[in-house]
Amino acid sequence: MVFGYVTVDRSEMLGKDFEAYKAVYCSLCKQLGKEYTFLSRLILSYDCTFYALVAMSLEPECSGFTQGRCKVNPLKKCNYIKAESKALSMAAALSVVSVYYKLKDNIADGGFFEKLGCYMLLPLFSHWRKKAAKKYPDIDTAVGEMLKHQFQVEKDSNCSIDKAAEPTALMLSSVMALLATDECKNKAEKERIFRAFGYFLGRWIYLIDAANDYQSDLKHKNFNPYVIKYADKDCVDIDEINESLNCCLTETLLSYGLMDVKRFDRIIENILIHGMTRKQKEILYKEKH
Repeated sequence: MVFGYVTVDRSEMLGKDFEAYKAVYCSLCKQLGKEYTFLSRLILSYDCTFYALVAMSLEPECSGFTQGRCKVNPLKKCNYIKAESKALSMAAALSVVSVYYKLKDNIADGGFFEKLGCYMLLPLFSHWRKKAAKKYPDIDTAVGEMLKHQFQVEKDSNCSIDKAAEPTALMLSSVMALLATDECKNKAEKERIFRAFGYFLGRWIYLIDAANDYQSDLKHKNFNPYVIKYADKDCVDIDEINESLNCCLTETLLSYGLMDVKRFDRIIENILIHGMTRKQKEILYKEKH
């Protein structure tokens, strides 16, 4: 969950909604600093902000916002969530756990200097990851299993796109299912909806990342399911990739429509309908908005 593709489309948002989005973003930054030291703020991501938004949208009450000084830039004022929030704590844990396993992945597949940098950072992130795993073991298990399955998938020289995307899809499916708490009515049904929502969102994230990295992976002979799929063809079929991504977005939206969202609905819909679609066009068709 450290890709940066799940973002808002500012041009399609009301000012008050954008301010609320920024408040959640800043609150996650504050939560990271509180739980994992000041340096952890550097791993703040839009993807984990989205997870916090979805989690908070399902909570029965919202404490509202309060203004305070930015912890990174004291000259700047920011809006923050007033009260303690489990949603922010879970999103912070997902942030540090995701980056820890990303470092492990880079050590396994990266070049010499990339591996060296990751080795230097690993002890710090290992400490944060242990703290996060103690508090939210299911998040650590989901991300750790994803990395293990991804290693297995990438050993297959004829790996299909569906097989390649499965580990990330299953990871986010499991992480979203954690939001179906015991307090939810019809918990089993809610969990199925959250799993479907996370699955197709995770699939979209993996595929858009693979599309974005295609040229680089082709040049450096790194694993990429699109490199395998189009190895015997003259060029990549952009429209085919776009159609596949649109199917993922459609299924994500259908699942989201079944969720009992209590707030931030316009913001989440902006991300799913406008922000991710804009990012998709930018990457596939090089359309800048």
